[in-house]
Amino acid sequence: MYSLHLKCKPDEVDLLSAELWEAGTVGIRELEDGLIAGFETNDQRAELLRRFGGTWVQEDSTDWVEATHRAWPPRLIGNRIFLAPHWCTDETPAGRVRVVHNPGLACGTGEHPCTQLALTALESLDLKAKTVVDIGTGSGLLAIAALQLGAKIAIGVDFDEAVLAAARENFGLNNLPSDLAAGSADCVRTADVLIANISATVILSIADELLRIGGRLILTGFSYYELAAMEQTFGSGTVTSSGEWCCLSLQAS
Repeated sequence: MYSLHLKCKPDEVDLLSAELWEAGTVGIRELEDGLIAGFETNDQRAELLRRFGGTWVQEDSTDWVEATHRAWPPRLIGNRIFLAPHWCTDETPAGRVRVVHNPGLACGTGEHPCTQLALTALESLDLKAKTVVDIGTGSGLLAIAALQLGAKIAIGVDFDEAVLAAARENFGLNNLPSDLAAGSADCVRTADVLIANISATVILSIADELLRIGGRLILTGFSYYELAAMEQTFGSGTVTSSGEWCCLSLQAS
């Protein structure tokens, strides 16, 4: 066995992990300052180092399946959500809905604070008979959670068709039909609840479209230092935070 040791910031872990799964890793172990990805052979060494940098190490006896399971344990999020990787056999705690996912499929493993802030904002709403749209859906976790929380329809929208294929698989793991669309906010007509967990730059660039769609807006993916610009564009609302990350929830006027 061999491993690639990489240093990265916490907000880079999701994207980097997704790229490593696509590159053929057999398991990932997350560290405080980065992560380690395991590979069965030495064949990809040159290509992986060229693409990702880092340090290549020959391992003695790492169980990468076990390491991956340790890296992505089930999570209790908010008061109502139980986020479980597909290998998890733990029972769903009473009063919570189970959201199943494959952490190796695409961006959006549920580990990032912004994803958790968006999930908590979602669970605070009465979604019964509501239509929810998730712009930049990634792994589809937010749309899946919306359905598990009672939404009538939840649509995931993303430019990347490969990401949409991964989201479709996550919907399948939850035994839910997948309503997915390739595109951005301009392909959405209306929604009761609109989620955008992207970045301040992208959210602000599509602000007119988000406000046109209307409904309850759940906006995250930005830091405390970018909050003022978000409120100036969209108005004030309920702000929640985790570390430097923020989520703004408000009714579009």
